[in-house]
Amino acid sequence: MSLRFITRFAHYDAKTVEEATALLNQYGDKAKPIAGGTALMDILKKKYLPTPEAIVNLKTIPGLDQVTEDGEAIKIGALTKLVDLAESSVIKNKCPMIADTVKLISSPQLRNMGTVGGNLCQQVRCWYYVKADFFCYRKGGPVCYQPGGDNRYGAILQQKVCNAVIASDLATAFTALNASLKVEGPGGSRDVPIKDFYVTLGNTLKQGEIITWITIPEAPSKGSFKKFKIRKTWDFAVASAAVATTSKGTIAALGGVAPVVVSGTPDEVTSALGSATPLSMNKYKVQIAKTILKEAMA
Repeated sequence: MSLRFITRFAHYDAKTVEEATALLNQYGDKAKPIAGGTALMDILKKKYLPTPEAIVNLKTIPGLDQVTEDGEAIKIGALTKLVDLAESSVIKNKCPMIADTVKLISSPQLRNMGTVGGNLCQQVRCWYYVKADFFCYRKGGPVCYQPGGDNRYGAILQQKVCNAVIASDLATAFTALNASLKVEGPGGSRDVPIKDFYVTLGNTLKQGEIITWITIPEAPSKGSFKKFKIRKTWDFAVASAAVATTSKGTIAALGGVAPVVVSGTPDEVTSALGSATPLSMNKYKVQIAKTILKEAMA
């Protein structure tokens, strides 16, 4: 679709986090932040969500594109490009599983543009959700179309009212690493454990809030990320698994199988898969998820 069909909107270059959050709060749900822009452009072109009246550019905020060490912790700015995250000496030396994760995300061109925060906050890829013709439950409609439709890539766990699966690979890896997010908005800042960030219909960001930093509290002594995808070049995960061991124990996380990241001890996650509730066309995902988890635990 040509860009000439995109509806006009106001564009702001925010210079500070405070300015960005104030603008987003001012416009409410009629504004969208933009960083790398790879996900937002898809929305603007396909129009499966309302075109925003205002777009707030976050790239003009200095200092949020760094990866640093803070004692035992690793701090990642939300505006860090995916390619820079993978190539960071801190990540390569302290947490190579993150570099491995990034290399499995999308294509080189999109990794050169996409940011960490954008990857964490991207929309689900359910083909009913990303088509303007379907007014599904996630959009505020009356029904999820997957149970009675094509649900090959839908959820097999924790479906509730929506069967779309979380699309972010970094969310899975960060959950296994027990990461936390610094969220800033008009009301100040708060720290949110990433395991609590996602909910069935999205995430816990409030009006005007953005993610500014991701903190990994401790580099793992052992960590792994595995992903099964349909296309060998690049694709979203049919199922993914991350497992990380620190002084606090071992956390396993699954992506691509539920609207949220499924996490817990390896035994808890394995048990959850044993109680999976696949839809009519995606029973195959249960075995794939079990295999991917075993590979990540090896």
